[in-house]
Amino acid sequence: MAEVIILNSIEGWEQLKKEITPGEELLIFKFSPVCPISSMVEGELNTWLSGLPEDYNLKFAKLDVVESKEVSTKVAADLEIKHESPQVIWLTGGLKIKWCGSHYDINKNKLKAVMNKA
Repeated sequence: MAEVIILNSIEGWEQLKKEITPGEELLIFKFSPVCPISSMVEGELNTWLSGLPEDYNLKFAKLDVVESKEVSTKVAADLEIKHESPQVIWLTGGLKIKWCGSHYDINKNKLKAVMNKA
């Protein structure tokens, strides 16, 4: 499974943006620890992540929207997307959005389909 990066500061977000190289992808999972949908989606994500090929170049970041509201707002503003929670933001090198989904759109089958998309 991909290493989990805890995204909890603006500085951490700025550093992470610099670290994503052209051959890498970044998956950001924005969640609320008190939301049952977030919990369900996290289970789907963990199942999907555990089945990823070892050589798939993906960084995985978790962002608690309750504890790190300022960071969540900054991520949404920088990427010019609407804030939602739970939300998955899938970025390719250069911080281009490969896919963005929320709530029940986030599931193993959708993630697998996005992964296989060129």
